[in-house]
Amino acid sequence: MSTNRPPLIAIVGRPNVGKSTLFNRLLGERRAVVSTTRGTTRDRIEGRVEWRGRVLRLLDTGGLEFSRTEGLPASVQRQIRRALEEAEGFLFVCDARDGLLPADAMVMDVLRGTGKPVLLAVNKADERPVVPPDFFSLGAPHTAAVSALHGTGTGDLLDVLVDRFSPPSAGGGPAPELALAIVGRQNVGKSSLFNALLRDERAIVSDAPGTTRDAVESSLQFQGAAIALIDTAGLRHRRKVTDPIDTFSMSRAMEAIQRCDVALVVLDATQGITSDDRRLLCRLCGTGCGIVVLLNKWDLMQAPGAPGGRRRLSEEALAKSIRDLLPDASAAPVLPVSAKTGFQVMRAVAEAMRVARALRDGLSDGACEALMRQAWAAHAPPRLRGRAIRLERARWVPGRPARVELATRPIGALPRPYRHYLLKRLHASPALVGVPVRLVVMDVSHQERASRQRRRAAWRRG
Repeated sequence: MSTNRPPLIAIVGRPNVGKSTLFNRLLGERRAVVSTTRGTTRDRIEGRVEWRGRVLRLLDTGGLEFSRTEGLPASVQRQIRRALEEAEGFLFVCDARDGLLPADAMVMDVLRGTGKPVLLAVNKADERPVVPPDFFSLGAPHTAAVSALHGTGTGDLLDVLVDRFSPPSAGGGPAPELALAIVGRQNVGKSSLFNALLRDERAIVSDAPGTTRDAVESSLQFQGAAIALIDTAGLRHRRKVTDPIDTFSMSRAMEAIQRCDVALVVLDATQGITSDDRRLLCRLCGTGCGIVVLLNKWDLMQAPGAPGGRRRLSEEALAKSIRDLLPDASAAPVLPVSAKTGFQVMRAVAEAMRVARALRDGLSDGACEALMRQAWAAHAPPRLRGRAIRLERARWVPGRPARVELATRPIGALPRPYRHYLLKRLHASPALVGVPVRLVVMDVSHQERASRQRRRAAWRRG
C-alpha cells in the first residue's frame, strides 16, 4: 500500500446491524444501498471521509457469517476476508436492540486474530445513546453508542477514528484526474471488465442477473494518471424493476453516471444491440459525459461456431455498423474487448483518456465556425420560401452537454434533417471523438439577448 494514501478502515459485523447505514452517515452521502433485507451488501464499497482536516478511507462490507456457504454467498464472504487483509483497522458494528449475541463474540475473535486495532460502535441506540453493559465484555479499547439513522454520536465516533488512525501529518493522497464509470445492461460483463482492469477480484462476478447492487469504486493508475474506476449495477427499463433494492441500485448507477467524466458502455457482442442499449446511450448523451462503446465477450465471437455464424469484422467496419444501429453513439469510439482474456481492456482506458481530453478541450469559437462553414459550403440547407439560409455565426459553449449555437438569417430557420447533417459533421471531427454535442439554433429571443449583451459590454468598455 502506498504510504501517501489515507488509512483504510473496514466496517464489519454480522448481517443487519446497520453497517451500510453507518457508512453512508459517516460519508455524508448515500453511497451504499440500504435495505432491511438480509445480505443486501455484497461487494466492498470504499468511500473517503474528511474530518477536522484529516482524511480516512472507509470500506463497507457484507455481513460476516460462519456457516458453510456456496455460490454467491460464498463470494460475499471471500470479499469480506479480503477486506480483513487489506484494512489497517476495523470499526466493529453491533446492534443495541438485539444485545450481545454469540455471533458478535465470534466476529470479535476473528478481528482480534488479525492483530489490528478494533473500535466498537453499538448501533441503533436511537432512544438512549448509552452502551448496554454486556458489550463491554468484548474488550474493545473504545466502545461508542451511535444511531446511524439519526446521526447521534457519529461526530464523536469520527473524532476517535481520526485520532486513532489518521495523524495530522497524513495526506489525502492524489486526487483522481479522471472518473470512469462502467455502465450497461445486466449480465454484459461489467464486473468482469472492472476486475480485469484492476487485475484483482474486486467485484463479485456471477451468472445471476443483478449480482452488483452498489456503485463500487476503486483507484487505477494508468500512464501516470490517477483514475477513479466505478462499477455499476445493470440498468433496465423502469417497467422491469419491481424490487426496491433494484430501484436503489439503478439510482446509484445513475448518480455514478452524473459524476463520471467518461462512461465505458459495455455491450454484449453475442446478443447484438437491444432496445435497452439504445435507451442507455440516449440517456448518456443527455448527461453530457464522454462515451466509449465496448463490445465485450469478443472471444466468443472469434471462436469457431460463433453465435449466428457471424463473420469477423475489421474494427472500422464494426464501428460503422454500431453507429448505424446506434445514432446516439455516432461520435463514440467503438472497441471490441474481452474481459475474460484481457483482450484490449487497457486500450479501453487509453480511449477513455483521449475522450476526456476532447471533452475538456472542446473547440475554439474560430474552429467551430470554420467547421460549420465547411459543412455549409459542402451541402447548403434548402431554401426557405425562395430565400437562401445563411450562417451568421457559430460558437462553442462548453458544459454538460456541450452546445454549438448557430445564428442564421432568416433567424431560427433550419430544417431538422439539416440539423442532423450538421451534427454528423461535428461528430466526424477528430477533436470531438466521444463527445456528445447538442446543436442549438438561436431564435429571435436568443439573438436579441445576445445583441443586448454585446451592446452592454461595448458600453462598459467605452
